[in-house]
Amino acid sequence: MTEPNRLLRAARERLPSPAAPGEHASRAEIADAVNAWLWETTGKRHALDAHYLAKLERGVARWPNAAYRSALRHVLGVPDDQALGFTPPRRADASPLDQSGPPALGWDPAAVVDHAQLMTERDLTTHTRRHVLTGAALLAGTALAAELQPFLFPPAPGAGRTGVTFTGDELDATEQFVGVLRSWSTKHTVISWPTVVAQLNAHASRLRAAPQDRPETLRGFRIGAELADITATMAWDTARHADAQRYFILAAKLAHAAHDDGLAAVALSSLARQCFDLGRSTEGLDVVQLAQYGTRRTATPRLRAVLATREAWAHALLGDTRAFHRAVGLAEDYFTEGTTELDARTPSTRSLDEAELAGTIGARYRDLARFDARHAGTAQKYLARALDLRAPERVRNRVFDTISLARSHLISREPDRAGELITAVLPVAAQWASGRVGAKLQDFRRESASFATVPAVRDAREAIADLTAA
Repeated sequence: MTEPNRLLRAARERLPSPAAPGEHASRAEIADAVNAWLWETTGKRHALDAHYLAKLERGVARWPNAAYRSALRHVLGVPDDQALGFTPPRRADASPLDQSGPPALGWDPAAVVDHAQLMTERDLTTHTRRHVLTGAALLAGTALAAELQPFLFPPAPGAGRTGVTFTGDELDATEQFVGVLRSWSTKHTVISWPTVVAQLNAHASRLRAAPQDRPETLRGFRIGAELADITATMAWDTARHADAQRYFILAAKLAHAAHDDGLAAVALSSLARQCFDLGRSTEGLDVVQLAQYGTRRTATPRLRAVLATREAWAHALLGDTRAFHRAVGLAEDYFTEGTTELDARTPSTRSLDEAELAGTIGARYRDLARFDARHAGTAQKYLARALDLRAPERVRNRVFDTISLARSHLISREPDRAGELITAVLPVAAQWASGRVGAKLQDFRRESASFATVPAVRDAREAIADLTAA
């Protein structure tokens, strides 16, 4: 008698249905999601249906082909085939679907640029039920680790495509556009996410046709990585975490294809920050350490400083005081070694000045103070220094510093000072209330609940509620 595949059915029933609130995903919805993901990642049409999924759940079929297994792992958010109850057949002809499928998508330049074009094309189309379902799952655990592992290996040689080479003027113009986009986080310039996705899509189309391994094409890959990183950051800032993760990973892949592992490591460090925001500190630490190991021979001191601050962040969230102090010490030591010409071309290393270092370390001491309140005073010293050093035009950074400083005063039981800081910064913070600034204000509101009767805190909490509800 055939044994049912209870693991596969349980994995499906853990996913909510995008069409029926309160219900789990149906077999047809999972099949649609699988086919959509395979089209996005391979460019090939597949025809998985609810009938075959039913056979898998009943145990009549036990080993779908490699393409379906890969897609089911992604859609159902599991790390390996065993988690879905799949077991290889004893005979090569056990099932019509037991044939070898397409290889898993790698980090070779041709596959990366194909993936970039397909992904952006999908994101520019009207959202459908399939899009909602496939976009809902974040890679986690061993699945995320497996996705990032190719970073440690050299990119494959170009596929030898022939086409029109990028011109210098074309690359210069796109780089200038990237510079404009980079300014959106410090100035309240409204740039829509689809606008950036469309630019990346057009750029990926040019990359797809350009001759591989030429200097102009490698520069094109690098520009594509920056566009993907900006796209990811915009999604992350509005709490669209699945989109942000996809584009942070794409940024790392494009940078790797450009032979710029420093830029790839920066994208990975942003991915780690996202993990921290989502409460996945251990995963974030794994991603940071992957970036550190992959650039151990090539990283500039400033990149090492950036990665050390990310490592410290993880240790602070995990309450590992000794490891935290070691990482902070390394970050400060690397920072004093100065910058190189390469640092000026790379986000994060370019923006890591003395103010940014102080603000980052101060916020991390605040995280550590959740385990030992004595660290709150140190956090306040770093954050006050950051505010003293911040350039006036770095308005958004000053808002983050001030909110973090206010939260540290809650830990040191100085609610009046905390409330005053929040009230003072709210008029400026209002323009970013729908993004991460609003999320940090909500963190303050949650953490200040025990001081809700203090007038300064009460007023600040009410103002935050009004602002973030707008």
